[in-house]
Amino acid sequence: MDEKKTGFGGFVAAFLVSLMYNLGWLLAAVAALIVCLATGFPIWPMYIGLGIWVLSALTNALIITFGNVNGRWVRLDQDNVNPYSKSNEDFPSNGKR
Repeated sequence: MDEKKTGFGGFVAAFLVSLMYNLGWLLAAVAALIVCLATGFPIWPMYIGLGIWVLSALTNALIITFGNVNGRWVRLDQDNVNPYSKSNEDFPSNGKR
């Protein structure tokens, strides 16, 4: 069984998908930028919107990437203890039934 490769390929993909999923925060930041430029209001609300957008996408990507533990454990072969099923010796080895 091949070992699972380590790296951030899955994290980057999850982060990009999370950025697209949380696109509403980017739209809110752009709207805040337009309001700030039109009215002379300070620009810090735009930075808050951008920060929330990136932090929420980062949190989602971390949960998806590092919370997925499927396939990280080695699967152990177990004996068939079901008394009603056939064992491997009951099947012919040449592929004929």
